[in-house]
Amino acid sequence: MKKILLMCNQGNNFFSLVRYLRDKGYDAHLMLMKEEFDHFNPRADSYNENYKKYVRKSFFSMLPTGFYLIPKDQIKNAVQDFEFIIGCGLAPAYLNKVGLKLDIFIPYGSDLDYQPYFRRKNYFNKKILKIIYVTYHQKMGIKKSRFVMKTNANSTLHWQYKNLNHHGDLIIGTVPLIYDRQYKHSILKKYLDSSSNDFIESMKKIRESTDFIVFHHCRHLWSNRSPIDYKGNEKLLKGFKKFTQNKKEIKSCLILFEYGEDVDKSKKLIKDLDIESNVKWFQITYRKDIMIGINLCDVGVAALADLSWITYSVVCEFMCMSKPIIMYREDELYKKNYEYLYPIINASDDDGVASALMKICQDKELSLEMGKESKKWFSKYVAGDGLRKIINAIES
Repeated sequence: MKKILLMCNQGNNFFSLVRYLRDKGYDAHLMLMKEEFDHFNPRADSYNENYKKYVRKSFFSMLPTGFYLIPKDQIKNAVQDFEFIIGCGLAPAYLNKVGLKLDIFIPYGSDLDYQPYFRRKNYFNKKILKIIYVTYHQKMGIKKSRFVMKTNANSTLHWQYKNLNHHGDLIIGTVPLIYDRQYKHSILKKYLDSSSNDFIESMKKIRESTDFIVFHHCRHLWSNRSPIDYKGNEKLLKGFKKFTQNKKEIKSCLILFEYGEDVDKSKKLIKDLDIESNVKWFQITYRKDIMIGINLCDVGVAALADLSWITYSVVCEFMCMSKPIIMYREDELYKKNYEYLYPIINASDDDGVASALMKICQDKELSLEMGKESKKWFSKYVAGDGLRKIINAIES
């Protein structure tokens, strides 16, 4: 039985993957890095504590100072018993620091967009040497990785990868972002009936008193138009306003989360649009509870960005729960990599959002069919093809 190590759990991506690998008979383990957000802790994505047998905290740091100070012997001792290592975050840098190759690098975002480059970093501080040190090792660690796995999302992401001159093989696919076996309706119903969680209790009340629930759990990032980070939340808010004006007879509610640097700007815009009575804010919430909220909603709105994306946590969570999705996507970018694409209603501005909400609200049959087809696509390409490609790399 091959012993596999997964390093870092940003987005809870690797906690999902480690469970899939263990289901396939691998002796897979996950090491959490220090400074990972609480909502990326395995307890945020599990209804039991069985994971404690194969998930543990580690001394690995996500910060330049932590990376700089950790001795090489300590790193070597931590990874020496594993035959195959999969990493995200600064995993490539740690292995490169001790002269080892990472087997598969699966970036979650800034570990590919930001960490291997000197651009956008602040050199006028006392940590400059440490920043240079970690940046160098991250770049070289990615470059030397046996495999890099990423979606062929858009030209920006592709440029970042090509610019690193990776020496290994590229895998185009999606890491299984959601452990869907946990989110079967029978399991969700049991948890829904027994939980006293404040978010779930609130969602149940909203469901009972509302005709149409719109769910949006993306970060609020829209005043800074950085192409990679921009989420287009303001398009949703303006489009939802137009929808409520056109469907005054419908009791509608928009679910949002206090997550991202533009939360206050979103709240101000909501007030200016006079839709406060139709919007319900929640604090950052664990995925296991988010999935309950998605289960109770009518439609999910993902990123309305300027850049096109194909798969990421938010959209996969909607697919896993068989919900219709409103988002922005350039289909031509992906047709060569997939036999077909999961159904969405494409929206690139507030008018598009209003029209999409109207369509979903008026056509329940369309909504059900979109959700069903999305789940099929998730099972085929995310939980199926994505996992198969990782296993092929492990066995190669």
